[in-house]
Amino acid sequence: MGGFSFEAMEIYALDYETYYDKRCSIKTLGPLGYFSHPEFDAYLLTVKGTDGTEFVGHPKKFNWNLLIGNTALSHNASFDETLYLYGAAQSWWPEVQPAEWHCTADLAAYCRLPRSLKGASHAAFGLEIDKSTRDNMSGKRWESMTDEFREEVSAYAIKDAELCLRLWEEFSGRWPEEERVISTLNRRICQGGIPIDTDLLKKQLETINEKLFEAESTIPWLGSKPLLSRAAFDEECQKVGLEPPASLAKTNPESRKWIEYNSQKHDWIEATQNWRRINALKKKVESFDVATMPDGRYYGGFMYFGAHTGRFSGSGGNLNLQNLPREEMFGVNLRHLISTKKEKRLVVADLSQIEVRTLCWLAGDADMMKEIEESNDIYEAFAIRFGAWSKEKGSLKQDPKLRHKVKAMVLGCGYGAGKKRFAEMSGMAQAEADMAVDLYRNSMRSVTSLWQKYNVEVRGAYDLSQQGVSTPFTVDLPSGRSLDYGLISAEPFKGRLQYTAYFPKGAKMVPVRLWGGFIAENASQALARDIFSDMLVRINEAGHRVIMHVHDEIVVEADADEADEVLGDVLNIMSTPPEWIADIPLDAEGTTLTRYTK
Repeated sequence: MGGFSFEAMEIYALDYETYYDKRCSIKTLGPLGYFSHPEFDAYLLTVKGTDGTEFVGHPKKFNWNLLIGNTALSHNASFDETLYLYGAAQSWWPEVQPAEWHCTADLAAYCRLPRSLKGASHAAFGLEIDKSTRDNMSGKRWESMTDEFREEVSAYAIKDAELCLRLWEEFSGRWPEEERVISTLNRRICQGGIPIDTDLLKKQLETINEKLFEAESTIPWLGSKPLLSRAAFDEECQKVGLEPPASLAKTNPESRKWIEYNSQKHDWIEATQNWRRINALKKKVESFDVATMPDGRYYGGFMYFGAHTGRFSGSGGNLNLQNLPREEMFGVNLRHLISTKKEKRLVVADLSQIEVRTLCWLAGDADMMKEIEESNDIYEAFAIRFGAWSKEKGSLKQDPKLRHKVKAMVLGCGYGAGKKRFAEMSGMAQAEADMAVDLYRNSMRSVTSLWQKYNVEVRGAYDLSQQGVSTPFTVDLPSGRSLDYGLISAEPFKGRLQYTAYFPKGAKMVPVRLWGGFIAENASQALARDIFSDMLVRINEAGHRVIMHVHDEIVVEADADEADEVLGDVLNIMSTPPEWIADIPLDAEGTTLTRYTK
């Protein structure tokens, strides 16, 4: 992507309109499953260009040569670009090479706008977009539409292309080149697919259906009322002389106790809870099934800038690759489905305690960073700082109970958790939690000072805004990126001001309370993300095929005979800080696998 002058290129915003219905949908089939479905049809393409080009018509009729050496845009490039590439491979239209293809949904997310075109257009330009036309296109083919509706669809579609181009022209200057590279790389990773053990997938589908049948067969009102009917549950309780609980939520401690106790006598109680969990798990297995192509690869997605901090997220739907369960549930292990063929290996490596390290760096705690760098166990370094251990005693791993407590303190207290909250998080008795919080705060003055620093900066930004100076609150990161909280508001709370920022969620901006510990958490996660993204790019530039990234973990697919060498190279890259933060101590660990078991 480097070497091109954006000003010298023409820019073309492209938007496809495609046939969809309940059975033929990207939400249920995944991108390639959708494109290859026999009912699929890409019947309309709209293009808006900086050279004055305006095209509305069938994709086959567009002059695709216009894209050669120029910039293509789509608001959801993971869809439009992937469709273009798939269609070119099928000879639906010519294969050409744009200099680059960018996603304005990713651009919007980076610029703190809602990802949706509707939400971004409203937040950026104050425009209201009516999506009813798109909704009315469900189940309709171009040839079956009335002339009037075709005109409506065409006007709707070209408007989307116009808004896509407008977003680029207005905001692309705020989107650094290195972030564009990350966005594009993430899309390439998604387009490459993940190898799946299709035989195991079939077995897991059979297993989950058997478990679902067992659970529902145990529920007394099967066939007469909805299986999850609360009224039916309460009625059955009354039949057997039980007082129904106020809540059946799994997060409710009293509810959990009630279910555990009464399930010993009435198996249908546990069955109702299991059915809900099994059905949710079934949807995940089915998502793997429908989006796994004949080539044995799953084409799911990872979302660039899926959170305010910039961290990646899963692409949504029933299956989130960023949050696959580690444990086997009801005879199913989703992670085990990711498996290579005999001639390949999965090279899996992750950054060790990266957020702990970034927090210490942000706090400017040089002594702690030195201790971390010199220690074989990061939690041992903290135990020494807390006065709970000494180097003379040897490894902290000799005392796993103490190490567990120190780990809980390091991970739970760094972002300002109060004593009650920490007790809930750690499972410690309240008195022990109180002492742990006090010990952390007294030992890590650098971190508590960081919280106060952010509190002061928030207050300063708000005060300036009140004085008529439009001053958004931002946190600058060493990568050159800034966490942007926009203009903040405040209201009295317990004798002081409580500050609020507004984050995009869906098509809306929602309020979020700001305070020092929360901002420190944001900054630490954002810095970890930037370090991780830098490594993702470097690993790709080294010629390694990245197929997944999960939080702070990178998965590379390699030839079996080169896997150990690739692992060494990947670990070396991940242990080497980016140039812009050369003084942070990093560490990485990894392994080679035939089946994903991390």
